Amino acid sequence: MNGSARARGLGAELRQLRNQIGYKQEDVATRLGLSKATMSRVENGTKAVTEADVSAILAILGVTGEDRERLLKLAREQDQPGWWETGIPGLPKQLTGLLEFERDANQICCLDMILVPGLLQTSDYARAVMRGSGVEPADIEARVAIRIGRQEILTKPNAVGFRAFVDAGVLRRVVGGPQVMAKQLRHVAKMARRRNVTVQAIPEEVATHPGLEGSFVLLEFPKARSIVHLEQRRLGAFLDDPADVSDYANVLDTLERVAMSPADSAKLIATRVDELEG
Repeated sequence: MNGSARARGLGAELRQLRNQIGYKQEDVATRLGLSKATMSRVENGTKAVTEADVSAILAILGVTGEDRERLLKLAREQDQPGWWETGIPGLPKQLTGLLEFERDANQICCLDMILVPGLLQTSDYARAVMRGSGVEPADIEARVAIRIGRQEILTKPNAVGFRAFVDAGVLRRVVGGPQVMAKQLRHVAKMARRRNVTVQAIPEEVATHPGLEGSFVLLEFPKARSIVHLEQRRLGAFLDDPADVSDYANVLDTLERVAMSPADSAKLIATRVDELEG
């Protein structure tokens, strides 16, 4: 894979929109005068696609208005580093690109200051989070299913490497009630015993560190430059400028020095489970 990060995000959105409408890849390719293989490369982000090509694809898919303008802008700027937003109607704006990047990554590192990382959440915990954040009740189960489905990347053959730094306050925040939280922490402990998963708590005694500026995810790929993902409610942003990515990587290096060891973090999680169940 050698497409730019933006091209890959654009391709992911085009594929998602096509699937939503129910068109097959060859249907769109034929109307564009392309082979199915070429259309596949467009949707994978490995073939450069012009703004005119994207405009034609969006016309076939019936995409208009703000979504059309946003995707055309992404096409114009696909070779530029920096940050951009991505998304489709009905889902948080960052989700389409994020799902694509998680599947392609060979290493994911994250810092979570508020909640258990999404890739480690149980369905009950995720459901409680969504209820508390005001997600429409009719949308919750579909969102939970997507979140749980994402976690397959941690357990499949050749699973992605995953390292999570979690603020100790996250372990104390009782989301969904004691029973839900205890089950959630047991799940974190179980996942942390996998060879490809590492969980480290940042103790409350470390009063200041660069991670206090906010949660983020760093995704690394075998044959493409790394990406940082930032998320707020229904707005997400990706950064792929090497200087920006390097800055976030340095934050993770600092956290490695101040966080508890994986073994001590596991003991802290076990203690919290005992407290919740006691």
